[in-house]
Amino acid sequence: MQVSIEELGGLERRLTIQIPSSTIDQEVTARLRSLARHAKLDGFRPGKIPFNVVQRMYGAQVRQEVLTGAVESSFRDAVAEANLRPAAGPKIEPKADDDNGSFIYTATFEVVPDFDVQGLESIVVERPVAEVTDADIDRMLETLRKQRTQWLDVARPAILGDKVVIDFEGKLDGESFPGNTGSAVPVVLGAGGMIKPFEDALQGVVAGEQKQADVDFPEDYHSATLSGKTVQFSLSVKSVAEPKLPELDAEFVKSFGIDDGDVESLKQALRENMVRELHKGIGAVVKKQIMDGLIMSNPLELPEVLVSEETVRMARQAGFPESTGSEIEQSAVFEEEARRRVALGLIVSRIVSAEGIKLDEAKLMKQLQMLAETYADPEEVIQWYLQNPQALEGVRALAMEESVVEWLLGKVVVKELPSTFDDVMRPANGGVVRTVA
Repeated sequence: MQVSIEELGGLERRLTIQIPSSTIDQEVTARLRSLARHAKLDGFRPGKIPFNVVQRMYGAQVRQEVLTGAVESSFRDAVAEANLRPAAGPKIEPKADDDNGSFIYTATFEVVPDFDVQGLESIVVERPVAEVTDADIDRMLETLRKQRTQWLDVARPAILGDKVVIDFEGKLDGESFPGNTGSAVPVVLGAGGMIKPFEDALQGVVAGEQKQADVDFPEDYHSATLSGKTVQFSLSVKSVAEPKLPELDAEFVKSFGIDDGDVESLKQALRENMVRELHKGIGAVVKKQIMDGLIMSNPLELPEVLVSEETVRMARQAGFPESTGSEIEQSAVFEEEARRRVALGLIVSRIVSAEGIKLDEAKLMKQLQMLAETYADPEEVIQWYLQNPQALEGVRALAMEESVVEWLLGKVVVKELPSTFDDVMRPANGGVVRTVA
């Protein structure tokens, strides 16, 4: 077998592989002779079919099978010999046989970049230090009450906190525009569901009122058609309602599965859950900072085939149909995050390989227990995963990722940052990555 390698630019490579005709012919003949010993054909006893008959009937099919196998094995051997790591399967193109009848083909593919992970000691991670306080639990109780708000119609003018249900139609310089109408649209005043000038126009309205309002859209509004413009709205108020929160009583407590109806029991259950979520939240903030730092310290040229595959996978998860693959591949909406994921996958894989990080069963079970404890019957969930290898692989990947993060925490600079439950669970930017100059 003869192999030549071309670098086509970036990570793209092309192998030209030549397989001697004798190699192909010998394998074809061997398979045909084996077939002749076992094939069944009317008019011939088993094992007595003449070779030329078997060759005429099955020769083309067997040769194609041999060529397919030869391509697979020769490509595998060639990349191993050249110490290349294909990022995905190659594009195979047969070429004309040479004068000696040798089979020649080209294989074009991208390779995984070869690199060493650098800059770990320059990454600074701020780890939040927080606890669940009584005030946090009280705020959570209030949130639970608000989630079960009842709305009671009122005849008075609408004020902040009220829910106003409206029909509306907007005109820009007397013309309609996309999304300019709505029917029975609920607007909670002060909640920010609509732009502030629109909500301001609804303060003081009463049920049954018809109103004209000029609404100024902000300069940074997401629609270029409306940004910085004044829109004339016709408003029809269907109803005005004020919120009524449920009482913090035994009935309310029991609705969350606390059988004794005791508020203190609900608080204790909330505390346990919030402590668990806080721990996860701190881990997520730290992990994001580390991963951001890895990308900043290790800029990579990425195989476009992996970026394309990840873009399509993300789009499928978002509900895009199969038929829009080409549009998805070009979509900037998914591509940026796809590039981040591919880069992190390559960097993390390199760390695992270079450092020999192994996943022990104890860490896998810990990850599985953390996942299961969010369900009503954790043991049943654990058993389901243990009996479904494909689903368990997803948990195994998460556990390995956590093992890598744990290893990285011993290499990067970690500083403690005083924080609160709310800061951790609703971070403004997921933490700030800094590097040491």
